[in-house]
Amino acid sequence: MAGCLPQHQKKSQLNAESMSEVDSLNTGPQDVVDKIFGDYTRDLWEVFKRYDLGENKLPISILRRAFCELNLYPSHSQVLEMVHCAVEYGSPCVPDHITFGEFCVLVDELQYHYEKGTTLPQPKSILKNKPDAYEIRRKRKESLQASFQVFLGGSCAGATWRQEKAIPYLKLQSVTFYNPQVNSWRPELIELEDRAKQAAQLLFFMIDNQTRAVVSMVEVAYLVGSRRQVVLVYDDSWEKVVLDGESPSSRELGDIVRARTVLMDIVERNAIPVFTNIHKALQCTATGLIQNMRVQDLELNHGAQPVKFGHTQVGAALLKLRETFNSITGNVGGKMTKEDVKLGYKCYSGLELDIKWLYQQRPVHDAFSFEEFCCIVTEMKRKKPPLFSSLLTRMLSPVYWVLNRYRPEVYEEGTEEARDVYLGGSCGESNWREEIAVPMLKRNGMSYQDPHVSEWVARLIPMQVALRERCRLLLYVFTLNTRGLAAMVEAGYYIGLGCRVVLCIQKMKDATVIAGEELTKGALSDYNRGRMYLSDMASREGVPVFDNIEDSVQCAITQLQNTT
Repeated sequence: MAGCLPQHQKKSQLNAESMSEVDSLNTGPQDVVDKIFGDYTRDLWEVFKRYDLGENKLPISILRRAFCELNLYPSHSQVLEMVHCAVEYGSPCVPDHITFGEFCVLVDELQYHYEKGTTLPQPKSILKNKPDAYEIRRKRKESLQASFQVFLGGSCAGATWRQEKAIPYLKLQSVTFYNPQVNSWRPELIELEDRAKQAAQLLFFMIDNQTRAVVSMVEVAYLVGSRRQVVLVYDDSWEKVVLDGESPSSRELGDIVRARTVLMDIVERNAIPVFTNIHKALQCTATGLIQNMRVQDLELNHGAQPVKFGHTQVGAALLKLRETFNSITGNVGGKMTKEDVKLGYKCYSGLELDIKWLYQQRPVHDAFSFEEFCCIVTEMKRKKPPLFSSLLTRMLSPVYWVLNRYRPEVYEEGTEEARDVYLGGSCGESNWREEIAVPMLKRNGMSYQDPHVSEWVARLIPMQVALRERCRLLLYVFTLNTRGLAAMVEAGYYIGLGCRVVLCIQKMKDATVIAGEELTKGALSDYNRGRMYLSDMASREGVPVFDNIEDSVQCAITQLQNTT
């Protein structure tokens, strides 16, 4: 297949049964034939039909499996973004599904990123040199001699996964480990655990649905940002949840799920697979250690769900195609003539479409739907170029690689410009942004990015990350009357990454009420422990921490003024 399936997979997949399916495409229903415009769309149709459940649309629940068959490994957030973009253009469609034409465009878009090999971009807030506190800590790490291979972090309290599953398996594999869970915890263990984390080759974290795991979520984000090798197991079942012996309200559960979704995005954005099965996670842990393999290099055959280029935004091509189609036809359900298709392809790609090729494909057909337009554009983009063009491209590819390697990072056309301060942290009933931060920033001529939205939606995470990482400084404020879990996870990641961050952390008080709900003693203890951990971690890394909002905003302003 030209530019789609590898040759070694193509032979195995085009068996007698699938070949008969291919042949039937030429004599099948008209709506099927209309979608096939060459080898590329034909091969994609074969994959699509294996997963569409006979309804000519792919449900979001199995979308990843279809992409994996094409050696494409999107993240959870990318899948949500794809479906969002498919629905966004307003054509008649079923929520949480994509059609074949959309599938073709998304496959081509992902393959473009894979072929381009885009590296994870650095946030504008990244510091060229981390503070001295970080350097001291790094050297201390290097001086330690690891006496074990795995640190077993994550949910504690009454969790039994270490004793019942992890430890027995690691012993069988002769993998050494450190277990931080003790019957009687005491403050002196903090330093010992910290040294153990620094010394371990791999950090194994289990975040279950029986504990809030506030500290563990922040810690995993920080470690991923610090470029440590992390294996994360995430229990995503949320029926009849009891957290540390307490039944959470729907609002608290929503905050926890939001934080874990943000954490999953951070992990996968760094090409680290997320596990939902602890047995597969343990197998991959042993495999990685025995074969001296990075977590990012684990594949499907190892039992992992790999993620490649999880930081790239996908779905923009769909939006651009729909905009082109609507502008030419004048309405969502319109039709294109062959000349319209030629014009649309030029508007979309800047290239000329071979009208003779289109006439060969559809001699008498002259009314093309948006679905067909998607398939035509995809097929044309993947058509094998002339021999001379191929040779020229190969000759110039080293030159292009060097130019792209050293070209300054530029952001996609149409995105917002860089801002000075990102106003992260507490939302909900908190009004610190409009009452304190924004007036202070305006008085000092500082621009800002306010991420506060009326309703948080998981599918918008990639867009939110893009806006955040175009800010020169990240200010996170955690007020005493909000949980702010997702923002705590974000802050932990960017501190680990070495970004310019300023924190304001207020301790939650007894009888704290959030959105009309009084926090239990257990919840209050968990959230304050998480805030204390974030504060201590930030201080160790040289990040300023305040408990007064005005002071934190002024610190952010001063830092930016001193860098200009």
